[in-house]
Amino acid sequence: MQRYIPCLLFVLALSLPVAALAGERNGCAPEYRALYKNAVVALQGTGDGDVVVVTDPLCWHCRLGHKLLGEYPELYRTVRLSFFPRLSYPGSDMAAWILEDAVGTDQLKAMVDFAYTDLKRIKTDDLIKARLMILMQFTEAFPHLLDGTTEAKLAVRLQKEHELHTMLTADLAKAADLPGTPILVAGKTVLVGFGPGPWLDALKALAVCP
Repeated sequence: MQRYIPCLLFVLALSLPVAALAGERNGCAPEYRALYKNAVVALQGTGDGDVVVVTDPLCWHCRLGHKLLGEYPELYRTVRLSFFPRLSYPGSDMAAWILEDAVGTDQLKAMVDFAYTDLKRIKTDDLIKARLMILMQFTEAFPHLLDGTTEAKLAVRLQKEHELHTMLTADLAKAADLPGTPILVAGKTVLVGFGPGPWLDALKALAVCP
């Protein structure tokens, strides 16, 4: 069973300075490096340094963070997405499976952008139905996903190949004592929640971990 934790309040991120958001956390500590190494979905920037974002594609504040990162590619070399699906957004685990499955293809960035911009949240308590409805949105936007298969068969394969990895990611986030999403880890800085000012400050001050 996956671990699901509610999205953090946007107002909290806006009202606290970077130091308060970061607390005593050190992004270069082993538990945060483990998150980075475990994350397989990577987006390229044009700057220096690597960051990791603990995220859920259906979390509104995660989407704001994704938008900001897309607007400032010069502030990082690589962003890795560490998916942390939550029960409050049924089917978000399917979105994570689909994006991880797209690693190594030329459609990855387009699919990530779709997930964080156009993917609609599902209003149902039926997890299986929610997953299929998320998958249907992806297959409508990216018909190639159904080449040589059906949605039902694709859903089974995605779960078989990616569910355990997503569960491991959730376990790593729990081991790092992370309370929810989004979380930005940039060098030594760990920001809990989203705020454009703190995120930009952390990215501009980004230092590579030793």
